[in-house]
Amino acid sequence: MHNFLFVVLMGFIGAGIGWITNVLAIRLLFKPYQEYKVPVLGWRIQGLIPKRQKDIAVALGEIVSTELITGNDVLESLSRKDIQERLQEKFEKYVREQVFLRMPFVIPESILVSLAEFVAKRLGQEVNKFLNNPGEFFREQELNEIKREIKRIVEEKVVSLEMASLEEIVYALARSELKHIEIIGGVLGFFIGLAQGIISIFWQGLR
Repeated sequence: MHNFLFVVLMGFIGAGIGWITNVLAIRLLFKPYQEYKVPVLGWRIQGLIPKRQKDIAVALGEIVSTELITGNDVLESLSRKDIQERLQEKFEKYVREQVFLRMPFVIPESILVSLAEFVAKRLGQEVNKFLNNPGEFFREQELNEIKREIKRIVEEKVVSLEMASLEEIVYALARSELKHIEIIGGVLGFFIGLAQGIISIFWQGLR
């Protein structure tokens, strides 16, 4: 009976150690946000993600610009009829407003309306030509520039993210998965503790 209680106790001790270890490991992914120097020892401690934030930003920028949103994807989106119609409508509306704002007030309103409508329609037709076949206007060089711009935007967004906000996002998306990791640490620790208890009793029996 004594040996059984000892083995169970070792199991619970192992479970506690395993659970605490995984909890700390998860917390240390983010904290401390800023680098902290341990007095005397001279160790520098910082969360893994804050420490590698720039590297993570570069990697994400590369993934997004090459795998998720490429220059060709942008062209395909511009070729969609619903997007073309919305863009042309917004463009023509903008041109009309600018004509009204920039033309002299001495011009009669009826003429101004006709002029604005004419300019908006003509320019809208040119925009529509471009949207119907954007591939004719973009060469490999322009597509690479789009890719670089997407990469730059992603990198800047990730680097500029406050670490507390990024931590909240990660926990919001993966809270249950992180909790499972903590629980698995406790379960594995429990069985390791049991094994240690059994080995300890067996070893004492041999002595």
